[in-house]
Amino acid sequence: MKKYRVVIEETISEEFEIEATSEEDAVEKAIREYNAGNFVVSSDNVEQRQISVVDEDGELTDWIAF
Repeated sequence: MKKYRVVIEETISEEFEIEATSEEDAVEKAIREYNAGNFVVSSDNVEQRQISVVDEDGELTDWIAF
């Protein structure tokens, strides 16, 4: 039996409400809140999963959603 390396990628998302004067201000405030640990995206909120195999040349094969 051979050994293979696989890569698993997940996309998680969560919605947060923030008060701001503009979209740019909202983004800046949200980044500050995220970096401060106040906005935490739960790993329970997985939107997408995909897997790929690392081939013999170190390249990834096509991604497969699962």
